[in-house]
Amino acid sequence: MEQILHIKSFGAKLRVKDGMLEVTVPDLSGAGNHTVRTFAAHQVKTILINHQTSASSDALLLANQHDVDIFFVGEYDLAEAFVAPLHAPPSILLWLQQLALLNTPYGLSISRHWLALKIERKIEWLGKIKSYRSGEAAQLIEQTLLFLRELYTRLKHLPLQRVSEAAESLRGMEGAGNRQYLDTLSRLLPEALRFQGRSRQPAVDLFNSALNYAYGILYHWVEAAVWESGLLPYIGYLHTNDRKGKALVFDMIEAFRPWVDKTIFSLCSRKEVGRQHTQDHHGGLWLNVEGRNLVSEALTERFEQKDLLYHGRRWSLRQGIGLEARRLRALLRHPGGAQQQPEWLAIDQQCADEEKERPCEICFEKVQI
Repeated sequence: MEQILHIKSFGAKLRVKDGMLEVTVPDLSGAGNHTVRTFAAHQVKTILINHQTSASSDALLLANQHDVDIFFVGEYDLAEAFVAPLHAPPSILLWLQQLALLNTPYGLSISRHWLALKIERKIEWLGKIKSYRSGEAAQLIEQTLLFLRELYTRLKHLPLQRVSEAAESLRGMEGAGNRQYLDTLSRLLPEALRFQGRSRQPAVDLFNSALNYAYGILYHWVEAAVWESGLLPYIGYLHTNDRKGKALVFDMIEAFRPWVDKTIFSLCSRKEVGRQHTQDHHGGLWLNVEGRNLVSEALTERFEQKDLLYHGRRWSLRQGIGLEARRLRALLRHPGGAQQQPEWLAIDQQCADEEKERPCEICFEKVQI
């Protein structure tokens, strides 16, 4: 299992000792009880180095010799700089593979899978909500479930040969499904908290204000997972690619939005978040500090739940984002085999490497020190 080494403790130092990578975290109390951990360079896939920590040139060179991706990260643990060796590292080759799939039917099928996974998770969640409802509410949910199931079938069978047209159709399907889905959620909320569709930057209601903030947190988590997996977030297959837009993040985030929706819906339906958690700003409604803390804590708690069973192990939803990114990395490293396995992204699918006598490329361990 590969390791992601994240050095973030204040004053932590990365160096080389006896051919190993050694991280020392100083005891700031002055008692001299420093924390020291060592790692074999060949087992480390990625090193993340936060501000107010340091790394020796020997450590960086040793990591480069073992093709370890090295990133300096800042706020929200997002990459700010990449340390590249003079030879082509694996990440550069991955980026070339990403680029090769741009504007191709197979590249678009990757984004289609994430949209399909999004609809699957919406259907599963709405089915659970329906089991606790009766009368008009149950009928409303059933109508939406029928619509989403039909949409899912159309999406899965959409021909992708004409990439531009297919991409537009996928965006249209996703938009139509999202509108009915959100309308249903709104009508299930207490009347005072109901809303009219999506509103962004700024939101015009409490639900969208909380949803915007939670999506922002999820966006940072997905981007961090993309970088940690050695992928380039600027190359995606459904959203617009440009220098500033991280298209792959916008593509991948779709599969995880339903869990965010579930969190915000729960907070609103239980009236744990209310108008007192918002403030008016530039003609819209934004969460205040108390509201942001409440949403952040609820979302973190949700994504720390070990709800994913994969490769004989329970993973948290947050780790599931990393699994998804690493599945894409595995596809890009073995494009021939991956094209024979179109459902490679399914989190609960048996590991493609399980029957082979080599370590799984997807499972990982993240060590923070």
